Amino acid sequence: MNHLKVMIVDDEILAIEHLKRLVRWEELGFKVTGETVHPRKGLELAAKLKPDLIFVDIRMPGMDGLILSERLAEAGSQAKIVILTSYKEFEYVKQSLRIGVHDYWVKHELTPETLTLELEKLKDTINKDKAMQRKMSRTLLEQAKAGKELSNEELKALANYMSLFGSQYVYIVFELDTPYPVVGRPVAPQDAGIQMSWEAGDRAEYRWIETFTTIAAGGTRIGGLLGFDGMVSRRQQHEELFQRSTHLKQMFSEQIASSGGTVSAACSTVFQEVTELFAAATWAEKALDLRIFTGMDSVIMCTEDKEGTVFTLEAIETDWAAWTQQLRHGIEAHRLAEVEEEIDNRFTRIKKMASLEELRIVCNELSKELDQLRTSKGKPPFRDEPYREIEGSEEWTSVTGIARWFKNQFRAVMEDEHGDVYSAKVRKAIQYIHRHFAKDLSAEQIAEHLAISGDHLRHCFKNETGRTILDYITEVRMEKAKRCLATGQYKLYEVAEKVGYRNSHYFSKVFQRVTGQHPLEYSERKQVHHE
Repeated sequence: MNHLKVMIVDDEILAIEHLKRLVRWEELGFKVTGETVHPRKGLELAAKLKPDLIFVDIRMPGMDGLILSERLAEAGSQAKIVILTSYKEFEYVKQSLRIGVHDYWVKHELTPETLTLELEKLKDTINKDKAMQRKMSRTLLEQAKAGKELSNEELKALANYMSLFGSQYVYIVFELDTPYPVVGRPVAPQDAGIQMSWEAGDRAEYRWIETFTTIAAGGTRIGGLLGFDGMVSRRQQHEELFQRSTHLKQMFSEQIASSGGTVSAACSTVFQEVTELFAAATWAEKALDLRIFTGMDSVIMCTEDKEGTVFTLEAIETDWAAWTQQLRHGIEAHRLAEVEEEIDNRFTRIKKMASLEELRIVCNELSKELDQLRTSKGKPPFRDEPYREIEGSEEWTSVTGIARWFKNQFRAVMEDEHGDVYSAKVRKAIQYIHRHFAKDLSAEQIAEHLAISGDHLRHCFKNETGRTILDYITEVRMEKAKRCLATGQYKLYEVAEKVGYRNSHYFSKVFQRVTGQHPLEYSERKQVHHE
Protein backbone atom coordinates (compact mmCIF):
# COMPACT_ATOMS: atom_id res chain seq x y z
CA MET A 1 0.00 0.00 0.00
CA ASN A 2 1.33 3.46 -0.95
CA HIS A 3 0.70 5.72 2.04
CA LEU A 4 0.16 9.45 1.70
CA LYS A 5 3.11 11.26 3.25
CA VAL A 6 2.46 13.61 6.19
CA MET A 7 4.70 16.31 7.68
CA ILE A 8 4.04 18.21 10.94
CA VAL A 9 5.52 21.64 11.80
CA ASP A 10 4.84 22.91 15.33
CA ASP A 11 7.15 24.70 17.76
CA GLU A 12 5.81 22.52 20.61
CA ILE A 13 7.11 18.95 20.53
CA LEU A 14 4.28 17.80 22.82
CA ALA A 15 1.73 19.10 20.31
CA ILE A 16 3.42 17.05 17.58
CA GLU A 17 3.43 13.90 19.72
CA HIS A 18 -0.22 14.44 20.67
CA LEU A 19 -1.28 14.71 17.02
CA LYS A 20 0.71 11.58 16.11
CA ARG A 21 -0.93 9.56 18.90
CA LEU A 22 -4.51 10.61 18.17
CA VAL A 23 -5.01 8.05 15.36
CA ARG A 24 -3.33 5.06 13.75
CA TRP A 25 -2.07 6.93 10.72
CA GLU A 26 -0.92 3.98 8.62
CA GLU A 27 -4.22 2.15 9.01
CA LEU A 28 -5.90 5.24 7.58
CA GLY A 29 -3.55 5.31 4.58
CA PHE A 30 -1.12 7.96 5.87
CA LYS A 31 2.45 7.90 7.13
CA VAL A 32 4.15 10.63 9.15
CA THR A 33 7.48 10.95 7.32
CA GLY A 34 8.71 14.26 8.75
CA GLU A 35 8.34 16.53 11.75
CA THR A 36 10.12 19.62 13.08
CA VAL A 37 9.76 22.37 15.67
CA HIS A 38 11.64 24.84 13.42
CA PRO A 39 9.64 26.53 10.62
CA ARG A 40 12.69 27.18 8.43
CA LYS A 41 13.68 23.53 8.66
CA GLY A 42 10.13 22.75 7.57
CA LEU A 43 10.91 24.34 4.19
CA GLU A 44 13.97 22.08 3.78
CA LEU A 45 12.06 18.98 4.86
CA ALA A 46 9.20 19.68 2.47
CA ALA A 47 11.64 20.04 -0.44
CA LYS A 48 13.32 16.76 0.51
CA LEU A 49 10.34 14.59 1.51
CA LYS A 50 7.70 16.02 -0.88
CA PRO A 51 4.79 15.31 1.52
CA ASP A 52 1.18 15.11 0.41
CA LEU A 53 -0.18 16.73 3.57
CA ILE A 54 1.43 19.29 5.90
CA PHE A 55 0.10 20.34 9.33
CA VAL A 56 1.37 23.81 10.33
CA ASP A 57 0.94 25.58 13.66
CA ILE A 58 -0.30 29.14 13.20
CA ARG A 59 1.87 30.78 15.87
CA MET A 60 5.60 29.99 15.83
CA PRO A 61 8.65 32.13 16.62
CA GLY A 62 10.65 33.42 13.67
CA MET A 63 8.08 32.47 11.03
CA ASP A 64 4.37 32.00 11.63
CA GLY A 65 2.25 29.38 9.91
CA LEU A 66 0.85 31.74 7.26
CA ILE A 67 4.28 32.92 6.13
CA LEU A 68 5.54 29.32 6.09
CA SER A 69 2.51 28.33 3.98
CA GLU A 70 3.25 31.12 1.51
CA ARG A 71 6.92 30.08 1.29
CA LEU A 72 5.92 26.46 0.70
CA ALA A 73 3.62 27.50 -2.16
CA GLU A 74 6.35 29.70 -3.68
CA ALA A 75 8.76 26.75 -3.52
CA GLY A 76 6.33 24.67 -5.60
CA SER A 77 5.02 22.39 -2.87
CA GLN A 78 1.82 20.66 -3.95
CA ALA A 79 0.95 19.43 -0.47
CA LYS A 80 -2.40 20.16 1.11
CA ILE A 81 -1.72 22.50 4.03
CA VAL A 82 -3.85 22.43 7.18
CA ILE A 83 -3.34 25.28 9.69
CA LEU A 84 -3.54 24.30 13.38
CA THR A 85 -4.40 26.87 16.03
CA SER A 86 -5.45 27.00 19.66
CA TYR A 87 -8.24 29.51 19.03
CA LYS A 88 -10.80 30.40 16.38
CA GLU A 89 -9.07 33.44 14.95
CA PHE A 90 -11.25 34.35 11.97
CA GLU A 91 -8.91 36.97 10.56
CA TYR A 92 -6.27 34.27 10.27
CA VAL A 93 -8.84 31.99 8.63
CA LYS A 94 -9.54 34.56 5.92
CA GLN A 95 -5.82 35.13 5.31
CA SER A 96 -5.08 31.40 5.15
CA LEU A 97 -7.83 30.84 2.58
CA ARG A 98 -6.51 33.71 0.45
CA ILE A 99 -3.04 32.10 0.21
CA GLY A 100 -4.43 28.70 -0.71
CA VAL A 101 -4.35 26.82 2.61
CA HIS A 102 -6.66 23.82 2.39
CA ASP A 103 -8.22 23.97 5.86
CA TYR A 104 -8.02 25.53 9.32
CA TRP A 105 -8.43 23.34 12.45
CA VAL A 106 -8.68 24.18 16.14
CA LYS A 107 -6.36 21.87 18.11
CA HIS A 108 -8.49 21.29 21.22
CA GLU A 109 -11.49 20.30 19.05
CA LEU A 110 -9.61 17.39 17.51
CA THR A 111 -10.56 13.95 18.79
CA PRO A 112 -9.71 10.53 17.34
CA GLU A 113 -13.16 10.43 15.76
CA THR A 114 -13.10 13.91 14.24
CA LEU A 115 -9.50 13.55 13.06
CA THR A 116 -10.30 10.18 11.45
CA LEU A 117 -13.28 11.71 9.65
CA GLU A 118 -11.28 14.70 8.43
CA LEU A 119 -8.38 12.50 7.28
CA GLU A 120 -10.73 10.30 5.27
CA LYS A 121 -12.03 13.41 3.49
CA LEU A 122 -8.49 14.65 2.91
CA LYS A 123 -7.37 11.28 1.53
CA ASP A 124 -10.21 11.26 -0.95
CA THR A 125 -9.46 14.84 -2.04
CA ILE A 126 -5.71 14.25 -2.36
CA ASN A 127 -6.14 11.03 -4.35
CA LYS A 128 -8.63 12.67 -6.73
CA ASP A 129 -6.31 15.62 -7.22
CA LYS A 130 -3.38 13.27 -7.84
CA ALA A 131 -5.35 11.28 -10.41
CA MET A 132 -6.32 14.47 -12.23
CA GLN A 133 -2.73 15.75 -12.07
CA ARG A 134 -1.39 12.44 -13.43
CA LYS A 135 -3.86 12.53 -16.31
CA MET A 136 -3.03 16.10 -17.24
CA SER A 137 0.70 15.58 -16.77
CA ARG A 138 0.70 12.46 -18.94
CA THR A 139 -0.76 14.46 -21.82
CA LEU A 140 1.80 17.23 -21.33
CA LEU A 141 4.66 14.71 -21.07
CA GLU A 142 3.60 13.07 -24.34
CA GLN A 143 3.65 16.50 -25.97
CA ALA A 144 7.00 17.45 -24.44
CA LYS A 145 8.52 14.14 -25.55
CA ALA A 146 7.25 14.76 -29.09
CA GLY A 147 8.92 18.18 -29.12
CA LYS A 148 5.73 20.23 -29.06
CA GLU A 149 5.97 23.73 -27.61
CA LEU A 150 4.25 24.14 -24.24
CA SER A 151 3.04 27.36 -22.65
CA ASN A 152 4.86 28.78 -19.62
CA GLU A 153 1.91 27.74 -17.46
CA GLU A 154 2.04 24.19 -18.80
CA LEU A 155 5.80 24.00 -18.33
CA LYS A 156 5.48 25.17 -14.74
CA ALA A 157 2.73 22.63 -13.99
CA LEU A 158 4.78 19.83 -15.53
CA ALA A 159 7.93 20.90 -13.67
CA ASN A 160 6.01 20.84 -10.39
CA TYR A 161 4.69 17.36 -11.15
CA MET A 162 8.10 15.97 -12.11
CA SER A 163 9.67 17.50 -9.00
CA LEU A 164 7.59 15.04 -6.95
CA PHE A 165 9.84 12.29 -8.31
CA GLY A 166 13.21 14.04 -8.01
CA SER A 167 15.31 16.92 -9.25
CA GLN A 168 17.12 14.99 -12.00
CA TYR A 169 15.69 12.84 -14.78
CA VAL A 170 16.67 10.20 -17.30
CA TYR A 171 14.89 8.53 -20.23
CA ILE A 172 15.40 4.79 -20.83
CA VAL A 173 13.91 2.84 -23.75
CA PHE A 174 13.65 -0.94 -24.29
CA GLU A 175 12.77 -3.14 -27.26
CA LEU A 176 12.87 -6.79 -28.29
CA ASP A 177 15.76 -7.45 -30.67
CA THR A 178 14.56 -8.58 -34.10
CA PRO A 179 16.42 -9.20 -37.37
CA TYR A 180 16.82 -6.22 -39.67
CA PRO A 181 14.30 -6.58 -42.56
CA VAL A 182 16.87 -7.23 -45.28
CA VAL A 183 14.45 -8.76 -47.81
CA GLY A 184 11.02 -10.36 -47.90
CA ARG A 185 7.54 -9.29 -46.95
CA PRO A 186 7.53 -7.21 -43.73
CA VAL A 187 5.52 -8.52 -40.80
CA ALA A 188 3.13 -5.99 -39.27
CA PRO A 189 4.38 -5.25 -35.71
CA GLN A 190 1.96 -5.99 -32.90
CA ASP A 191 1.50 -4.57 -29.43
CA ALA A 192 2.64 -7.21 -26.95
CA GLY A 193 0.54 -5.61 -24.20
CA ILE A 194 3.59 -5.07 -21.98
CA GLN A 195 3.23 -2.80 -18.97
CA MET A 196 6.40 -1.56 -17.29
CA SER A 197 6.70 0.34 -14.02
CA TRP A 198 9.17 0.59 -11.20
CA GLU A 199 7.45 0.03 -7.87
CA ALA A 200 9.97 0.40 -5.07
CA GLY A 201 8.32 2.25 -2.21
CA ASP A 202 8.89 5.72 -0.84
CA ARG A 203 12.65 5.36 -0.48
CA ALA A 204 13.27 4.25 -4.05
CA GLU A 205 16.45 5.80 -5.37
CA TYR A 206 14.97 5.98 -8.87
CA ARG A 207 11.25 6.71 -9.26
CA TRP A 208 9.22 5.80 -12.32
CA ILE A 209 7.41 8.90 -13.58
CA GLU A 210 5.77 7.81 -16.83
CA THR A 211 5.67 5.01 -19.40
CA PHE A 212 5.65 5.68 -23.15
CA THR A 213 4.58 2.81 -25.40
CA THR A 214 5.08 2.83 -29.16
CA ILE A 215 4.82 0.15 -31.83
CA ALA A 216 8.15 0.05 -33.67
CA ALA A 217 9.38 -2.26 -36.46
CA GLY A 218 10.33 -4.94 -33.95
CA GLY A 219 7.10 -4.74 -31.94
CA THR A 220 6.44 -3.04 -28.62
CA ARG A 221 8.94 -0.36 -27.60
CA ILE A 222 8.76 0.82 -23.99
CA GLY A 223 10.17 4.15 -22.89
CA GLY A 224 10.44 5.11 -19.24
CA LEU A 225 10.96 8.53 -17.66
CA LEU A 226 12.65 8.20 -14.25
CA GLY A 227 13.37 10.78 -11.56
CA PHE A 228 15.92 10.75 -8.77
CA ASP A 229 17.74 12.97 -6.27
CA GLY A 230 21.28 13.13 -4.99
CA MET A 231 24.54 14.62 -6.10
CA VAL A 232 27.24 12.10 -7.01
CA SER A 233 30.22 12.10 -9.33
CA ARG A 234 29.52 11.68 -13.04
CA ARG A 235 31.33 8.37 -13.05
CA GLN A 236 29.28 7.02 -10.14
CA GLN A 237 26.10 8.34 -11.72
CA HIS A 238 26.97 6.63 -15.02
CA GLU A 239 27.61 3.32 -13.24
CA GLU A 240 24.37 3.54 -11.25
CA LEU A 241 22.32 4.31 -14.36
CA PHE A 242 23.95 1.44 -16.22
CA GLN A 243 23.03 -0.94 -13.38
CA ARG A 244 19.46 0.42 -13.26
CA SER A 245 19.09 0.15 -17.05
CA THR A 246 20.44 -3.41 -16.98
CA HIS A 247 18.00 -4.35 -14.22
CA LEU A 248 15.02 -2.88 -16.09
CA LYS A 249 16.20 -4.59 -19.29
CA GLN A 250 16.05 -7.89 -17.40
CA MET A 251 12.52 -7.08 -16.20
CA PHE A 252 11.47 -6.38 -19.79
CA SER A 253 13.06 -9.66 -20.93
CA GLU A 254 11.10 -11.61 -18.33
CA GLN A 255 7.82 -10.10 -19.54
CA ILE A 256 8.47 -11.24 -23.12
CA ALA A 257 10.10 -14.55 -22.18
CA SER A 258 7.75 -16.48 -24.48
CA SER A 259 9.35 -14.85 -27.53
CA GLY A 260 12.72 -16.37 -26.64
CA GLY A 261 14.55 -13.29 -27.95
CA THR A 262 16.97 -10.79 -26.46
CA VAL A 263 16.32 -7.18 -25.47
CA SER A 264 18.32 -4.00 -25.94
CA ALA A 265 18.09 -0.74 -23.99
CA ALA A 266 19.29 2.82 -24.45
CA CYS A 267 19.71 5.34 -21.62
CA SER A 268 19.85 9.09 -22.18
CA THR A 269 22.10 11.53 -20.41
CA VAL A 270 20.78 13.05 -17.16
CA PHE A 271 18.72 16.24 -17.50
CA GLN A 272 16.98 18.64 -15.11
CA GLU A 273 14.47 20.62 -17.19
CA VAL A 274 11.19 19.55 -18.80
CA THR A 275 12.31 21.18 -22.04
CA GLU A 276 15.21 18.71 -22.27
CA LEU A 277 12.95 15.63 -22.44
CA PHE A 278 12.58 15.80 -26.22
CA ALA A 279 16.36 15.76 -26.84
CA ALA A 280 16.90 12.99 -24.28
CA ALA A 281 14.15 10.77 -25.71
CA THR A 282 15.27 11.43 -29.29
CA TRP A 283 18.83 10.36 -28.50
CA ALA A 284 17.74 7.17 -26.74
CA GLU A 285 15.24 6.21 -29.46
CA LYS A 286 17.73 6.74 -32.28
CA ALA A 287 20.51 5.00 -30.38
CA LEU A 288 18.21 1.98 -30.11
CA ASP A 289 17.41 2.19 -33.83
CA LEU A 290 21.15 1.99 -34.55
CA ARG A 291 21.86 -1.14 -32.50
CA ILE A 292 22.24 -3.03 -35.78
CA PHE A 293 25.64 -1.27 -35.79
CA THR A 294 26.47 -1.19 -32.08
CA GLY A 295 25.26 -4.70 -31.15
CA MET A 296 22.08 -6.42 -29.96
CA ASP A 297 21.33 -7.60 -26.40
CA SER A 298 23.06 -4.54 -24.99
CA VAL A 299 22.61 -1.38 -22.92
CA ILE A 300 23.62 1.76 -24.82
CA MET A 301 24.61 4.59 -22.51
CA CYS A 302 24.71 8.27 -23.43
CA THR A 303 27.52 10.38 -22.02
CA GLU A 304 28.18 14.05 -22.63
CA ASP A 305 30.90 13.30 -25.19
CA LYS A 306 28.49 10.98 -27.09
CA GLU A 307 25.38 13.12 -26.94
CA GLY A 308 24.19 13.96 -30.43
CA THR A 309 26.91 11.95 -32.20
CA VAL A 310 25.21 8.58 -32.54
CA PHE A 311 23.03 9.64 -35.44
CA THR A 312 24.73 12.73 -36.90
CA LEU A 313 27.72 11.17 -38.62
CA GLU A 314 28.76 13.00 -41.79
CA ALA A 315 27.23 11.59 -44.94
CA ILE A 316 29.45 10.69 -47.90
CA GLU A 317 28.25 11.04 -51.48
CA THR A 318 27.61 7.69 -53.13
CA ASP A 319 27.41 6.89 -56.84
CA TRP A 320 24.81 4.15 -56.56
CA ALA A 321 24.50 3.66 -60.31
CA ALA A 322 28.22 2.98 -60.67
CA TRP A 323 28.28 0.59 -57.71
CA THR A 324 25.21 -1.33 -58.97
CA GLN A 325 26.76 -1.57 -62.44
CA GLN A 326 30.00 -2.93 -61.00
CA LEU A 327 28.07 -5.51 -58.93
CA ARG A 328 25.96 -6.55 -61.92
CA HIS A 329 29.09 -6.90 -64.06
CA GLY A 330 30.56 -9.35 -61.56
CA ILE A 331 27.33 -11.37 -61.51
CA GLU A 332 26.97 -11.50 -65.30
CA ALA A 333 30.64 -12.44 -65.70
CA HIS A 334 30.10 -15.15 -63.09
CA ARG A 335 33.00 -13.81 -61.01
CA LEU A 336 31.99 -14.71 -57.45
CA ALA A 337 35.16 -13.24 -55.87
CA GLU A 338 34.39 -9.87 -57.45
CA VAL A 339 30.79 -9.94 -56.18
CA GLU A 340 31.91 -10.83 -52.65
CA GLU A 341 34.52 -8.06 -52.72
CA GLU A 342 31.87 -5.50 -53.71
CA ILE A 343 29.64 -6.70 -50.84
CA ASP A 344 32.52 -6.54 -48.31
CA ASN A 345 33.57 -3.06 -49.42
CA ARG A 346 30.05 -1.70 -49.24
CA PHE A 347 29.26 -3.12 -45.79
CA THR A 348 32.62 -2.01 -44.38
CA ARG A 349 31.69 1.52 -45.38
CA ILE A 350 28.15 1.17 -43.96
CA LYS A 351 29.49 -0.05 -40.63
CA LYS A 352 31.86 2.90 -40.43
CA MET A 353 29.14 5.44 -41.27
CA ALA A 354 26.40 3.82 -39.13
CA SER A 355 23.84 5.04 -41.66
CA LEU A 356 20.44 3.32 -41.63
CA GLU A 357 19.52 4.96 -44.94
CA GLU A 358 22.63 3.62 -46.67
CA LEU A 359 22.02 0.17 -45.17
CA ARG A 360 18.45 0.23 -46.54
CA ILE A 361 19.59 1.23 -50.04
CA VAL A 362 22.35 -1.41 -50.18
CA CYS A 363 20.02 -4.18 -48.96
CA ASN A 364 17.41 -3.17 -51.56
CA GLU A 365 19.93 -3.16 -54.41
CA LEU A 366 21.52 -6.46 -53.40
CA SER A 367 18.10 -8.07 -52.90
CA LYS A 368 16.98 -7.05 -56.40
CA GLU A 369 20.09 -8.52 -57.98
CA LEU A 370 19.88 -11.66 -55.87
CA ASP A 371 16.19 -12.24 -56.70
CA GLN A 372 16.84 -11.72 -60.42
CA LEU A 373 19.67 -14.24 -60.27
CA ARG A 374 17.55 -16.75 -58.36
CA THR A 375 14.65 -16.34 -60.77
CA SER A 376 16.93 -16.91 -63.76
CA LYS A 377 17.90 -20.26 -62.24
CA GLY A 378 14.41 -21.39 -61.41
CA LYS A 379 14.56 -20.42 -57.75
CA PRO A 380 11.82 -18.36 -56.05
CA PRO A 381 12.55 -14.73 -55.19
CA PHE A 382 12.91 -13.92 -51.49
CA ARG A 383 10.66 -10.86 -51.81
CA ASP A 384 7.54 -13.04 -51.68
CA GLU A 385 8.38 -14.66 -48.33
CA PRO A 386 7.75 -13.30 -44.79
CA TYR A 387 11.19 -11.98 -43.91
CA ARG A 388 11.38 -13.73 -40.53
CA GLU A 389 10.85 -17.11 -42.21
CA ILE A 390 13.68 -16.74 -44.73
CA GLU A 391 16.47 -19.22 -44.14
CA GLY A 392 19.43 -17.58 -42.43
CA SER A 393 17.49 -14.47 -41.35
CA GLU A 394 18.79 -14.99 -37.80
CA GLU A 395 22.07 -13.55 -39.14
CA TRP A 396 20.40 -10.19 -39.81
CA THR A 397 21.12 -8.89 -36.32
CA SER A 398 24.41 -7.20 -37.28
CA VAL A 399 25.90 -5.52 -40.33
CA THR A 400 28.56 -8.23 -40.48
CA GLY A 401 25.89 -10.94 -40.36
CA ILE A 402 23.89 -9.32 -43.18
CA ALA A 403 27.00 -9.10 -45.36
CA ARG A 404 27.79 -12.75 -44.67
CA TRP A 405 24.23 -13.80 -45.54
CA PHE A 406 24.33 -11.99 -48.90
CA LYS A 407 27.69 -13.56 -49.79
CA ASN A 408 26.42 -17.02 -48.87
CA GLN A 409 23.27 -16.55 -50.97
CA PHE A 410 25.13 -15.30 -54.04
CA ARG A 411 27.63 -18.13 -53.67
CA ALA A 412 24.88 -20.76 -53.40
CA VAL A 413 23.13 -19.54 -56.55
CA MET A 414 26.22 -18.80 -58.64
CA GLU A 415 27.77 -22.19 -57.83
CA ASP A 416 24.52 -24.07 -58.55
CA GLU A 417 25.37 -26.40 -61.41
CA HIS A 418 21.76 -27.39 -62.10
CA GLY A 419 20.05 -24.04 -62.33
CA ASP A 420 21.44 -23.19 -65.77
CA VAL A 421 20.41 -26.51 -67.33
CA TYR A 422 16.67 -26.27 -66.55
CA SER A 423 14.47 -25.32 -69.45
CA ALA A 424 12.33 -22.17 -69.28
CA LYS A 425 9.14 -24.17 -68.69
CA VAL A 426 10.66 -26.10 -65.72
CA ARG A 427 12.06 -22.90 -64.19
CA LYS A 428 8.63 -21.29 -64.45
CA ALA A 429 7.00 -24.38 -62.92
CA ILE A 430 9.43 -24.22 -59.98
CA GLN A 431 8.72 -20.52 -59.49
CA TYR A 432 4.96 -21.18 -59.58
CA ILE A 433 5.29 -23.91 -56.95
CA HIS A 434 7.27 -21.65 -54.62
CA ARG A 435 4.67 -18.88 -54.94
CA HIS A 436 1.60 -21.11 -54.48
CA PHE A 437 2.76 -24.01 -52.30
CA ALA A 438 0.29 -22.98 -49.55
CA LYS A 439 -2.66 -23.70 -51.87
CA ASP A 440 -3.97 -26.94 -53.35
CA LEU A 441 -1.53 -27.70 -56.18
CA SER A 442 -1.49 -30.29 -58.94
CA ALA A 443 0.53 -30.88 -62.10
CA GLU A 444 -2.56 -30.03 -64.16
CA GLN A 445 -2.97 -26.62 -62.49
CA ILE A 446 0.69 -25.74 -63.03
CA ALA A 447 0.56 -26.96 -66.64
CA GLU A 448 -2.55 -24.90 -67.33
CA HIS A 449 -0.74 -21.82 -65.99
CA LEU A 450 2.16 -22.55 -68.38
CA ALA A 451 -0.22 -23.32 -71.30
CA ILE A 452 1.14 -26.84 -71.83
CA SER A 453 -0.29 -30.29 -71.18
CA GLY A 454 0.03 -31.98 -67.80
CA ASP A 455 1.72 -35.06 -69.27
CA HIS A 456 4.30 -32.95 -71.08
CA LEU A 457 5.10 -30.98 -67.91
CA ARG A 458 5.40 -34.14 -65.80
CA HIS A 459 7.77 -35.67 -68.36
CA CYS A 460 9.99 -32.54 -68.64
CA PHE A 461 10.08 -31.95 -64.89
CA LYS A 462 11.04 -35.55 -64.06
CA ASN A 463 13.59 -35.69 -66.84
CA GLU A 464 15.35 -32.42 -65.87
CA THR A 465 15.13 -32.45 -62.03
CA GLY A 466 15.03 -36.18 -61.32
CA ARG A 467 11.92 -35.67 -59.15
CA THR A 468 8.20 -35.81 -59.72
CA ILE A 469 6.19 -32.62 -59.39
CA LEU A 470 4.41 -34.01 -56.32
CA ASP A 471 7.75 -34.87 -54.67
CA TYR A 472 9.05 -31.37 -55.38
CA ILE A 473 5.89 -29.73 -53.96
CA THR A 474 6.22 -31.87 -50.82
CA GLU A 475 9.92 -30.94 -50.52
CA VAL A 476 9.15 -27.24 -50.75
CA ARG A 477 6.33 -27.52 -48.20
CA MET A 478 8.49 -29.42 -45.71
CA GLU A 479 11.31 -26.87 -45.96
CA LYS A 480 8.84 -24.05 -45.31
CA ALA A 481 7.34 -26.02 -42.42
CA LYS A 482 10.79 -26.49 -40.85
CA ARG A 483 11.36 -22.74 -40.85
CA CYS A 484 7.99 -22.06 -39.24
CA LEU A 485 8.51 -24.78 -36.61
CA ALA A 486 12.00 -23.50 -35.81
CA THR A 487 10.61 -20.10 -34.76
CA GLY A 488 8.38 -21.66 -32.07
CA GLN A 489 5.77 -19.00 -32.83
CA TYR A 490 3.11 -21.16 -34.48
CA LYS A 491 0.76 -23.92 -33.39
CA LEU A 492 0.79 -27.21 -35.30
CA TYR A 493 -2.45 -26.55 -37.20
CA GLU A 494 -1.18 -23.06 -38.12
CA VAL A 495 2.01 -24.50 -39.64
CA ALA A 496 -0.03 -27.09 -41.55
CA GLU A 497 -2.27 -24.38 -43.03
CA LYS A 498 0.68 -22.13 -43.89
CA VAL A 499 2.27 -24.86 -46.02
CA GLY A 500 -0.83 -26.12 -47.81
CA TYR A 501 -2.28 -28.87 -45.61
CA ARG A 502 -5.85 -28.59 -44.38
CA ASN A 503 -5.45 -31.55 -42.02
CA SER A 504 -2.77 -31.24 -39.32
CA HIS A 505 -2.77 -35.00 -38.69
CA TYR A 506 -1.98 -35.75 -42.33
CA PHE A 507 0.65 -32.98 -42.31
CA SER A 508 2.32 -34.59 -39.28
CA LYS A 509 2.45 -37.98 -41.04
CA VAL A 510 4.06 -36.47 -44.15
CA PHE A 511 6.53 -34.45 -42.08
CA GLN A 512 7.55 -37.51 -40.06
CA ARG A 513 7.94 -39.60 -43.22
CA VAL A 514 10.21 -36.98 -44.82
CA THR A 515 12.26 -35.93 -41.79
CA GLY A 516 12.00 -38.89 -39.43
CA GLN A 517 10.68 -36.62 -36.65
CA HIS A 518 7.26 -35.52 -35.47
CA PRO A 519 6.75 -31.75 -36.09
CA LEU A 520 6.52 -30.97 -32.36
CA GLU A 521 9.69 -32.94 -31.64
CA TYR A 522 11.48 -31.05 -34.41
CA SER A 523 10.27 -27.69 -33.03
CA GLU A 524 11.38 -28.52 -29.47
CA ARG A 525 14.84 -29.58 -30.58
CA LYS A 526 15.28 -26.40 -32.58
CA GLN A 527 14.25 -24.28 -29.58
CA VAL A 528 16.74 -26.07 -27.33
CA HIS A 529 19.44 -25.57 -29.95
CA HIS A 530 18.75 -21.81 -30.09
CA GLU A 531 18.91 -21.54 -26.29
